Amino acid sequence: MLEDEFLDLIDPILKPIGLREEDGEEYRQPPLDILRYYRRPVKLHWLPMIGRALAVVAIARQPVDVGLTGSSLDYKAFLSRLALAVNGRFPPGRSLGWGSIGLTVVALTPEPITAEDDALMKSALEAPRRSRVVPLGLVRVNLGQEAIAFQLAGSPDGLFPEPVAIADALTLKFRRFVPLFDGT
Repeated sequence: MLEDEFLDLIDPILKPIGLREEDGEEYRQPPLDILRYYRRPVKLHWLPMIGRALAVVAIARQPVDVGLTGSSLDYKAFLSRLALAVNGRFPPGRSLGWGSIGLTVVALTPEPITAEDDALMKSALEAPRRSRVVPLGLVRVNLGQEAIAFQLAGSPDGLFPEPVAIADALTLKFRRFVPLFDGT
């Protein structure tokens, strides 16, 4: 599957949920190539000062300097880099700006998907962060292998359905490597 076909596959998943498509961006240092953003305002509370958030889905290529199969530190570095880019793209406003950002990442990778990827991604999502960007899901896709691995974090009151919708739809199209059951 080609990248354009994949992006055509993502549109019908996210647009019915209310996400709007936006152009991506490329950074040279540190390297990061975001193909496309999707965003949607989220109302967390009836008070506008504390109750405004933003749901963001970033479709990005795996950076050349980050290998995502080695350790959870690679995933943490990738998520931190994306969080900085998203924070810069959608800054908090002066008066009634966006508060938190619920981020879902779809990473296109040339490296093979293995059964161990789920556990490595889980530890990356659990990492404590001092940022207004909260990672809600990480989906890793190898288009040549036609395989995915993903890890999803919980969302308050189902206000951020994007990670689950993406994982459910892509599971129908791509293979998923499940770790073997250890009977101990």
